[in-house]
Amino acid sequence: MSIHIPILIIISPLLSAFLVLLTRKYKIILATTSIIVSIVFVLTLSSQILSGDRVIYYLGGWRSPLGINLAVDGLSFFFSLIALGLGLLVIIYSIPEKRYGRTYYFLLLISLSSMIGVIYTADIFNMYVFYELLSLAVYLLIAYPKTGVTLRASLNYLIMGSVGLSFFLLGIGFLYAMTGTLDIFHIAERLPAAFDSSMQMVIMSFVLIATGIGIKIAVFPLYGWLPDAHSMAPSPVSALLSGVTIKIGIYCLIRVIYSVFSTEIFLLINSHNILLVLGVVSLLFGASMALAQKDLKRLLAYSTINQLGIVFIGLGIGTELGLTGALFHVLNHTLMKSTLFFCAGIMIAETGTREVRGLSGFGRQQPAIAFSFAIASLGMIGIPPINGFASKWLICLAAVEAGYTFLVVIILTASVIAAAYYFRVIQVLFNGSLKQGPTPAHEGGQVIHGSNLFRSWSIYILVAGCLLLGLVPAFGISLVKPAVRLLLFHVVP
Repeated sequence: MSIHIPILIIISPLLSAFLVLLTRKYKIILATTSIIVSIVFVLTLSSQILSGDRVIYYLGGWRSPLGINLAVDGLSFFFSLIALGLGLLVIIYSIPEKRYGRTYYFLLLISLSSMIGVIYTADIFNMYVFYELLSLAVYLLIAYPKTGVTLRASLNYLIMGSVGLSFFLLGIGFLYAMTGTLDIFHIAERLPAAFDSSMQMVIMSFVLIATGIGIKIAVFPLYGWLPDAHSMAPSPVSALLSGVTIKIGIYCLIRVIYSVFSTEIFLLINSHNILLVLGVVSLLFGASMALAQKDLKRLLAYSTINQLGIVFIGLGIGTELGLTGALFHVLNHTLMKSTLFFCAGIMIAETGTREVRGLSGFGRQQPAIAFSFAIASLGMIGIPPINGFASKWLICLAAVEAGYTFLVVIILTASVIAAAYYFRVIQVLFNGSLKQGPTPAHEGGQVIHGSNLFRSWSIYILVAGCLLLGLVPAFGISLVKPAVRLLLFHVVP
């Protein structure tokens, strides 16, 4: 059975998704059990992956290029663990909301199964297929409340996402025309020869794929769908979007850049500098826009663009320290931003408003949730000993070592701006008295009690992770190291 583990990780939530549609009583048990089973399967591969091995599974016993392979290496192991871990907490957080029926859990499981499919597949066309399935599930999750604002946000996501995936598919078509294969590793072997004869075609395929993925990641200036989708979706879906779905795009970009395109192409296109420029612009733009927001969830949405800029800067630096900091920040951002969106969901349900000023005094009513929000906020700013500081510190060190000292100044400037808008929220939470207002339609129907353990413990688990990785960053770095070694293997001549 152990040789079938990669496919079982995908099948477990996929099978449970359809079983959920057949039962009302056991939908939550089925959903949580399937994700736990997948997590256990992933952990059984940990000793092999952390030692630097790669696990390959041949679907139907057919080897590539005739068959489709699943590959679990340091990079895919890292991202799949993040996706499944947060997916489990999203399901647990969703339990108290009675409006989330079978369709909701079906879509959650489909989206998580699709994420693992994107991460594990070694076939670039199947990467597109799984990504398309993920996008459809997320589109329906955003629209789940069926209100005007959520339907508009989901439609915007669908249109822009479809454009992005169309670019992605067109780029894949160019790669297939040049190499005659869809297997990622075989494309990498044949692309240098294709580059010598059709340099412009190779560059065009890279531009199309990178642009398509850039739209899905919502990097500046391709961010148009993100503020509405992340802010108007139900809070657990917002956490899933910001915490994991965006990271799937980052995974695809990393996999395509480092595993498909060779060092020569990498240097010719000057992709390192492109990543640095996009990172700096996204960092400052996201921070500035978040500072101007009065809506709490919209503030958090723009903050995601800000934090993606930091990841892009680390990837753009491209050294071992830079890549370590970038991937470590991917993990840290998942923990911190999911905490913030989870807390925001409770705040909105309790106060009946999304406006920051309407949260006045919430910290006196539910101090544990308010303190959790404050801890995650400090991490987003980059204040020790929270985990966000550790990854930002690594990226700053990498920038200094690589001769990009000006990037440190830019990162610190963005952190000061982040401090301004996060401290504004924290100050409101602990000042004044709480005033109840009418619950917004797209967050309506939620009844959350202080004694409710499902939502509060999901938050506490994430906060504990933030503190653990801040106090013992070596633990998080140990998860990142196999992925970093893999990436350096592809870029070092």
